[in-house]
Amino acid sequence: MIQKRRHYKFFKSRKSYFHLKLFLLFCLLALFYLACTPSRPKTEPDREKDPQYHYEKAMVAMRYELPDMALSFLQQALSLDPNFYPAYNLLGVIYHKKRDYQAAAEALTRAIELKPDSGEAHHNLGVVYQDMGLTEKAEQEYRRAIELGYDRSLFLLARLLLDQKKYDEAIAFGLKAAQLEPKNPAVFNLLGVACNEKRDYKSALAYFQRAMNLAPEDPVIWINMAIAHLNNGERERARELLEKALTKLQDQALIDKVRSWLEQIKLPPDDKNFMARPSR
Repeated sequence: MIQKRRHYKFFKSRKSYFHLKLFLLFCLLALFYLACTPSRPKTEPDREKDPQYHYEKAMVAMRYELPDMALSFLQQALSLDPNFYPAYNLLGVIYHKKRDYQAAAEALTRAIELKPDSGEAHHNLGVVYQDMGLTEKAEQEYRRAIELGYDRSLFLLARLLLDQKKYDEAIAFGLKAAQLEPKNPAVFNLLGVACNEKRDYKSALAYFQRAMNLAPEDPVIWINMAIAHLNNGERERARELLEKALTKLQDQALIDKVRSWLEQIKLPPDDKNFMARPSR
């Protein structure tokens, strides 16, 4: 599945970290070679003719964030079986990580041709299309993934619908995502943003509070809670949260925005609806 890249900070030097990953990978591949022995042992030529064997080596390489090595293994797998679905799906994930979105889309399209009922492949293609700016295609792929039972698409579809100002649908899919991920603050933050845009400030405050309970140190959620309070006429509570957020923020554009809201709090109230921010 396509997801955000993890960042590791255990080593001062990228080079030393890379060498350690390489060493661990070779150790794991050696263990993999010894462990993947069926009741009737395969010879080395037998293994080299098995696309699944090369695919699993690619999976191991990806666990150690070595995409180029994984690509080499996948190419070997596809040379043995040009219709090997798992290889195309993983190719799409790798090309997406490398920001080669066109190649990712082509690989995932081929994966879907080979296995049309793969919710994961439809989800991954939706992520690629979204990063390519192809919103309608991304929405179609997320919806298809959900139809196929791939629930991880729920939150991404809800967020996409929110961006399109389809607030009722965003809330509907967001609630389903909340059932799947009840401890994900981003889901409740999204629900709060959608309710704020619908001027349902009571519900927005309730969702932002749930998000804050799960992520009490997230200044973006503080800001969103403040905006909902401000829209609800609770200016003093809004001021407290915005001032608290200023102590944590590092993004200058957001700092300037918060300061402008603090200035507006000093002015007579009007009917303006202040916009909250979804977590990204």
